[in-house]
Amino acid sequence: MKTPISSWDNDYARLARATSLLRADLPIGTSFNSAQQWQDKASSIQIGLDRLFSHLYYHESHLSLSPAEVSRRRSLLEGLKDQLSYESVSGADYSGRLPSPAAALRQQENTIDEIAIGVDGIKKRTKIINEEIDSHLILFGKIDNNTELGKEVLEDVTRRTKSFRRENRKTLWRLHLIAAGLGVLLFLLILMGLF
Repeated sequence: MKTPISSWDNDYARLARATSLLRADLPIGTSFNSAQQWQDKASSIQIGLDRLFSHLYYHESHLSLSPAEVSRRRSLLEGLKDQLSYESVSGADYSGRLPSPAAALRQQENTIDEIAIGVDGIKKRTKIINEEIDSHLILFGKIDNNTELGKEVLEDVTRRTKSFRRENRKTLWRLHLIAAGLGVLLFLLILMGLF
């Protein structure tokens, strides 16, 4: 058994296919008849869309669909409706005429100009990024040089510390010997003073 919602879905799918086929069959050239035939087909699809809009309103008012589902389906229908706009698809003016080759070339040139502006912007950003990278490389070079200098200073301090410790060991032994000699002398003096 078909539910009203599945019937709506089937009708929408049929209209979406018809719209897609209609867009693929867009007339090329300046023939008024082919443009008129296209508009007639679009009008019959528009009638189907209007019927789906009314069914959707019915389901919304009777709460048979959630608000989110109604909103999703409404945006689907509006998307199809926008695709049926002959002006947005073909670039035709409101009288239904197709653009002349000169107008099409102008439109193409405008598009190329926009692309060129985008490429120019990308070039400028790339140049800025390259300059930033160069400045970072210079900083890294300075950091590397400073690290080498720091390493040399640290090695020099280490060498001097080792040398100082070696010299102090000799002096420390001398101090120990002197202290021991003074201790013995003091002991002897104390012994002599007692007798």
